[in-house]
Parts: sequence; C-alpha cells; structure tokens
Amino acid sequence: MKELLRDFRIRRLLVANITGSIGSGITLFAVPWLLVQEPGGTTSYGTATLVTTVALFLFMPYYGVWVDHHSRKSMLLGSELFGLLATTSMAAVCFWQGGYGVWSLSVIYFCGMLYYTLHFPAKFAFLQQIIDRSHYQSLMGLMEVQGQTAMMISGGLGAMLVGHVSLPTILLFDAATYLISFAIQSTIPYQSTHLEGTTAVPRVSVWRGIAEGWQWLRDRPQLAIFFAAALMPFIAIMVGNYLFPIYITQTLEAGAWVFGAGQIVFAAGAIFAGLSLPRLIAAHSARRTIPLTMAVFAAGAALLVLFPTVGVYLGAALLLGYGNAGSRVARSAALLNLIDNRVMGRVSSFFHAYDRVLRTILTSTVIAIVATHGARAAFALLLLLVLLCLWAVMSTRSSLTPAATGRPGN
Repeated sequence: MKELLRDFRIRRLLVANITGSIGSGITLFAVPWLLVQEPGGTTSYGTATLVTTVALFLFMPYYGVWVDHHSRKSMLLGSELFGLLATTSMAAVCFWQGGYGVWSLSVIYFCGMLYYTLHFPAKFAFLQQIIDRSHYQSLMGLMEVQGQTAMMISGGLGAMLVGHVSLPTILLFDAATYLISFAIQSTIPYQSTHLEGTTAVPRVSVWRGIAEGWQWLRDRPQLAIFFAAALMPFIAIMVGNYLFPIYITQTLEAGAWVFGAGQIVFAAGAIFAGLSLPRLIAAHSARRTIPLTMAVFAAGAALLVLFPTVGVYLGAALLLGYGNAGSRVARSAALLNLIDNRVMGRVSSFFHAYDRVLRTILTSTVIAIVATHGARAAFALLLLLVLLCLWAVMSTRSSLTPAATGRPGN
C-alpha cells in the first residue's frame, strides 16, 4: 500500500473519491430516514427503491458498452457532473417549494443511486487501466478503506444534520463535493489505451457488445457462478439499506442516532477489512478468503435475526461491515486479474445487471415480508441466501486458478 500511495494519481483519486462519497453518503443517509418518517413512508420508500432498481437494471447493459467504447476518464468525470447537476437542481426545487415531499425525496434517492451506477463501473475500468496488475489487491484494499472512511464520516454527519439542517442545504453541500471531486480527477493524467491500435474496441452495436460480454462469461461458467455468488453479501447490504431504517424504527424502537452509529460501526469493520484483506489474499488467495469473509457476514446477519437489541445490532454491524468489505476486496482483486480490460465494461455490466435483477426481486419480496412479518423475517431470508451463495462459492472456487479460467492478459 505504501508504494501505491507514492503514486500521485492514486492520492488524487483517493481525495476526490472520499470527498464525493462523503457528500453523496450524507444525502443517501438523510433521504431514506426522512422518507420513512413521512405518512405511508415505508411503502413509498419501498416503491422508490423498486422503481430505481428496475430502471437501473435496464440501463446497465448499455452503460457497460459505452464504458468500453469511450474514455474511462471522461465517463468518470461525467458521473461527477451528473451528481453536481442533479443535486443542485433538486436543492433549487426544494427551495422553490419551501420544503419537500415524498416525490421529491424519491427523485433525490433515484439520482443518488444513478450517480453510483455511473461512477463505479467507470472507476473500476479506469483503475484497471492505469495501475499495474501487481498492485490490484492493495488497490482494492485502499479503495475500500477510502469508501468506508467516507461512509463513517457521512454516517456521523448525517445523524447530526438530519432534523437540524434543511434538506436543500444538505443537497448543496453534496453538490459542492461533486464539484471538488470533478476538479481533482480532471488533473489525473490518462490515455485511452483500450481505444488505440490493436487493442481498440470495435464500434459495434450495443446489443453486439452485450453479446460479446455474455460470450466471455459463457466460456467460463464456473467462474461466472463464483463471481455472481460472491456478490451476495453486497446485494444483501443494498437490500438491507431499505430494511435498516425500518428495523431500527419498528423493531428496535430507536432513533436516528442508532442509525448513524450503525453506519459508523459498519464502516469501522469495513476499514479493518480493507487494511487486512490484501495481506490475507496474498497469503491465502482470494478463493480461500472469500468464503471466510462471507461466513463472517452470515454471522452478523444471524445476530440481527436472533437478538434484536441495540447493542447486538451494533455488534452485527461490525461483522456485516467486515464481511461485506472483505468479500468485495477479494472479489474485485480477482476480477481485475482475470478479466481482459477490453471487455471489462461489458462483463462487469452483466454482474451489475445480475445485481439489479436480484435486488429487484429481493426488494419486492422484503417489502411484502416487512408488511406482514416485520424486518427480522426479511433479514432471515437474506441470511438464507447468503448461506446458499457461500455453498456455491465453495463449490466453484477452483475456477480461480489460471489454468481453469484461461486467464487473459490485459
């Protein structure tokens, strides 16, 4: 990690990312909490989550092709511009209306999730292109530490600001962080090597590009299953983002401070994972560390189901943070090593599409479960799915060997 931090490009990228992530994190903390406090807010929040998931699922395959056909830096900067324009516009609408309602909160939530959808695939392909393969594990650990540090800060700030500072003010703060992030990232040197010479990506139709990404995965079925199953802790957390405010409000009967404290503890566990996983992967390989981190995540989910108290919730958040981040770091390092950069956008878009499909199904399911049985039953379903995916990872982990994957070069 020390060698990576000597690279001024990485230092600038980390500063830009943590700045943008703090702003967007505060907004995505405030909006769900404000939504569930509105009359009928739980149902409205579920609807907003479901509509957002479906819309982004339909969008992702096209975006993966666009990432492969254009400068990754331009796509990265474009995501920051979108965040700036969206949050500024919604702040203006809230000022003009003199407040906010369910529809405006839902639009803000959608824009925040769209920003993440635009930002992360482009950043992933960008990093793979500018950083040497030998640094991938340390890079993923650094990025996880950066992201979770931002979550910790935004969770603490969000808990302090929500209810005391107006939503338009929070949005303007968010917009400022996007602007700063854009300015810093625009100074990072970059060359679109995937569009030059023999490595250039042919200008084919969107559907042809999607088919090429599918072909890459179809030729490696066990690897595709491994990466899909290893994504389950992250999907569970994304669905859990709908459940956590409801679990805290209805099951624990606690206030916003517990929500903020949970985010901070979750981030602390994730930061520890980001710092420790690169060494664990180097010593034991991703195919051994991913099952371990998934098991830690499952333990945290089990605590939520079995012991619904504030203290246990915070302990569970620590395990969930470590398990999710650890799985992400190991999985991302393996993806960077095994997927050709020329098809990274298209292949990763399939996993994003899978993520969105499963999120759509699970979000619809947990909304119905919460209405009849409460948030604990919904977390029990997520626990069962994590355990099933842990079994799938154990069954297909041999596919991570170079001989089994036919590992391509960059």
